[in-house]
Amino acid sequence: MIEYNHKGMTIASLHDERTGSFQYVVVDEATKVAAIIDPVLDFDPRAGATATDNADMILEYVRAKRLTVEWVLDTHSHADHFSAAPYLAEKTGGKTAIGAKVIEVQKLWQDIYCLPDLPVDGSQWDRLFADGEQFRIGSLDAHVMLSPGHTLASITYVVGDASFVHDTLMVPDSGTSRADFPGGDAHACVGR
Repeated sequence: MIEYNHKGMTIASLHDERTGSFQYVVVDEATKVAAIIDPVLDFDPRAGATATDNADMILEYVRAKRLTVEWVLDTHSHADHFSAAPYLAEKTGGKTAIGAKVIEVQKLWQDIYCLPDLPVDGSQWDRLFADGEQFRIGSLDAHVMLSPGHTLASITYVVGDASFVHDTLMVPDSGTSRADFPGGDAHACVGR
């Protein structure tokens, strides 16, 4: 974990080399309340099996810092890797959340992947955030910003002056994010 302390907030990041994903723990230093953002569930395609190595490293960090996890947040449904949000929510008692437009993605996936029994109401999460909605992580103010393009439901979490965009923007040497997943549209973020 790499930590960055800024204005009463600690941001810890964990990079998963296999997927290229960054996972975050945002900590309100005043209350020791935290949110976990975009945790990765490990997947071995050769074995067809999942593991919790990344999530367990996050849990170890949470335990070592004696944090209370209030939220386990996804910025979007990940087609290129699995989310460890359900696992971490079960282990920590945190509430899961994602952007409300995930329902539109679920409807697309239900048809594309022939999943007639897939619930398409977002019920897999505790909370569906609308664009502009505000919430708190301990005493930290946070808000949600719709940031479509990578997926039609991608959102950004803004906490203080930090933004958590996951696949919406890539690291500088990689360029902008891919938009070829179902419902993705490279032109969708124009004018935002």
